[in-house]
Amino acid sequence: MEDVIKQIVEAERNAEERIEKAKAEAKEVVAKAKEDAKLIEKEIIENAEKQAQTIIEKARIEGENEARAILEEGNKEIEELRIKATNNFENAINAGIELIRGS
Repeated sequence: MEDVIKQIVEAERNAEERIEKAKAEAKEVVAKAKEDAKLIEKEIIENAEKQAQTIIEKARIEGENEARAILEEGNKEIEELRIKATNNFENAINAGIELIRGS
């Protein structure tokens, strides 16, 4: 009977050691999982920032191209107006000269 009790006590001690070992291993697994999650989170953030920079750069280039096109169109309109104004001025001068000559 004493041997049986010793075996039971030994089995309980072994079970407690296994439980403690399992708890320690579980803590290590959780710590590793947290570390992995932080690395994944960091990678996700870095990728998102890179994508954001790419989108921002693309939008900047598109904006510059649109602004350039608008500026070119505006310059064309200004040149057309300058030509019209010059022609109108020349016509007005010619008309004035004709009036003076005709009088």
